[in-house]
Amino acid sequence: MKVIIRADANSYIGQGHVMRCLSICDAFKDKGHECLFVCAKDTPMELIMNRGYDVYYLTTSYDRMDDELALLEQIIAEEKADLLIIDSYYVTHDYFEALGKVIKTVYLDDVYEFAYNVDCLVNYNVYADEEKYKEMYVTEKVKTPAMIIGPAYAPLRKEFTQRNIREISEIKNIMISVGGADPLHLAYGFALKFFEDEFFKDKNINMILGKMEPDIDRIKNICEATKNISCFVNVKNMKEKIEEADIVISAAGSTQYEICACGKPCICFSMADNQVPGGEKFGELGAFIYAGDVRFNESFFYDVINAVKRIAADPALAKEMSRKASEIADGHGAERIVNELENIFGR
Repeated sequence: MKVIIRADANSYIGQGHVMRCLSICDAFKDKGHECLFVCAKDTPMELIMNRGYDVYYLTTSYDRMDDELALLEQIIAEEKADLLIIDSYYVTHDYFEALGKVIKTVYLDDVYEFAYNVDCLVNYNVYADEEKYKEMYVTEKVKTPAMIIGPAYAPLRKEFTQRNIREISEIKNIMISVGGADPLHLAYGFALKFFEDEFFKDKNINMILGKMEPDIDRIKNICEATKNISCFVNVKNMKEKIEEADIVISAAGSTQYEICACGKPCICFSMADNQVPGGEKFGELGAFIYAGDVRFNESFFYDVINAVKRIAADPALAKEMSRKASEIADGHGAERIVNELENIFGR
């Protein structure tokens, strides 16, 4: 099977779409299939090619996907592709209608925007609800697609299948990740707060930054002024960094499922509409503490810091959060997605 992935990464939307699709591609490759990417711009080209996949870039706008249809259909025809996997929030009814006439389509969703006219729908999020989709499809009179639903399908990199979950007895090592892009300058805010608060003076703090981080120089200056705050840009060993931590502070995105696979207590937060349901659900399940939507929470940093202190003071809470997180995702999600797609579409 030849699979085309249509996804983008840039400073506005981060790298999450491309990263999860790369994990799915690795699982396809392991089973003898061929994958390639199509992107609006060449921004994620190095990231994708370093993982061994070819990339077409369309020189179109990532948020005006209808404009790319003719070019994308030409690539599909030239590559003789069998399957198109789409991962973008900027899809439209017309986009799916046109592509459905030339290729089998799969859509990765997490926002329930409308009844997507595709052959298969994937939502691996902890809050995914198959019945909600079915109701939406009936209401909008669109044929219900095959569905792959739930966090067992969270597409993580292969290294996360090797689990090494340890009991947290003391909070000494803290990891912070705000995602591939940081439009709200949260990483710098965290660095300042940890620098100023005496509680963190004897803690080892690792700040994981994307290469699109706007405040890298200012954060590095803070790190150089301390002995306990370090920053790492565009890390290749994310699993190792999570495993080193006793607690993780993270934006509510794809990293959440990596944290679960490592069984770490986490304080998560949202900074975009699509992150809110996941953050709320993880908090509801007791796996993470949800610090709310940073855009509307004036006491955000205070809430996060207090949550860290709360967990540090209660080893039983840390242990219970670790257990609950480890039961949500186990690292085999990408493999399960590919198995399901083979069952649906054949090899």
